Amino acid sequence: MPSRAILHVDLDAFFVAVERLRDPSLAGRPVVVGADPRGGKGRGVVAAASYEARAFGIRSAMPIGEAYRRCPDAAWLSGSPDLYRRAARAVRAVLQRFTPAVEAVSIDEAYLDLSGTERLHGPPRGTAERIRRAIRDETRLPASMGLATTKAVAKIASDLCKPEGFLEVLPGREATFLAPLPLDRMPGIGPATRERLWQFNLRTLGDLARLDPELATGVFGDYGASLSVRARGGDERSVVSDEPPKSVSRECTFDEDTADVEFCEAMLWYLSERAARDLRAHRLTARTVTLKLRYRDFTTITRSHTLSTPTDSERRVAGVARDLFRAAYARRVSVRLLGVGLSNLVAAAPQLDLFAAPRELAWERLIAPLDGLRDRFGFGAVRAGSSILLARDAGASHVSREGAHSKRE
Repeated sequence: MPSRAILHVDLDAFFVAVERLRDPSLAGRPVVVGADPRGGKGRGVVAAASYEARAFGIRSAMPIGEAYRRCPDAAWLSGSPDLYRRAARAVRAVLQRFTPAVEAVSIDEAYLDLSGTERLHGPPRGTAERIRRAIRDETRLPASMGLATTKAVAKIASDLCKPEGFLEVLPGREATFLAPLPLDRMPGIGPATRERLWQFNLRTLGDLARLDPELATGVFGDYGASLSVRARGGDERSVVSDEPPKSVSRECTFDEDTADVEFCEAMLWYLSERAARDLRAHRLTARTVTLKLRYRDFTTITRSHTLSTPTDSERRVAGVARDLFRAAYARRVSVRLLGVGLSNLVAAAPQLDLFAAPRELAWERLIAPLDGLRDRFGFGAVRAGSSILLARDAGASHVSREGAHSKRE
């Protein structure tokens, strides 16, 4: 049976690369995309860092204040989500010319299954090089790529050849390639799992590959058995084109903690708008709405409510999120972070719910025109509901930085 050819494409420092296309003066400089550090007192985390900034130890998800202390002279950018989405769509169009089997796992990375494409494009290695050149020529964005027989090995290969590199792991060489690498090179092994593996004197993927599968299952369950298999180069996961997410969420960290209830509820409406738009992009609806609330002392609580009928309407989502917030915000301590999550997802109904209340029907009829305007002019081009208050407060110190998450596994 022929070997699979799985290509992992990872756009290098994607947000930074897009910003440099807009402002070439950023080339060669340390650049950080995230919250405004405001003299080292900013809130939130680093969304992306250029390789020049990484030389100072700055990494994604690092607290923005710590990043500022490491490199105060960097260029600090708040980010351009609409611009990033347009760039990602352009890259996706390039990838789909070479194979329909494209699985986007985030805005800046994707897996491609090149198995069986030889008659059209030639050997997978040459196809991968042409894809990389096409991305560079048509979008001017740098990319690193790993080619292997499995998704896990392909991703590790692309990580190791950054920036703008290409690394192929030949069939049959997977275990040899993985053996000397540290445990946390394997996707799915985070600090907690690594610490537990260290307790068994396992330091490399080669050590993990030699671990008795029964012992791995006994300690970590089926997850342990899967890690053991992947450490030996095995991974039966296929490339799933346009796999729908299991959940979507939007959250924000305020630049300054706030006890302004009106502002918090306006932010919840805005986050509900963004999360509901993500649902509609996937033609999904949600049954469960979850509120995430973090206080200034980092105490974090979540509250959920399951609807009788699923929805993709921000009006309904925002109403539930507001009610959950009013019930949960009992400490009267300033709020640091708010989030709205949607889960228990099902396919969207093909038509309006004729039994919905008239005001709800009127709102549903507005959704498609609003989405069209925002897709064309940017999400902030149209304000609705109480999120209008955020435009009024745009200069206030507690206006926040936003993040988005979609889970597919």
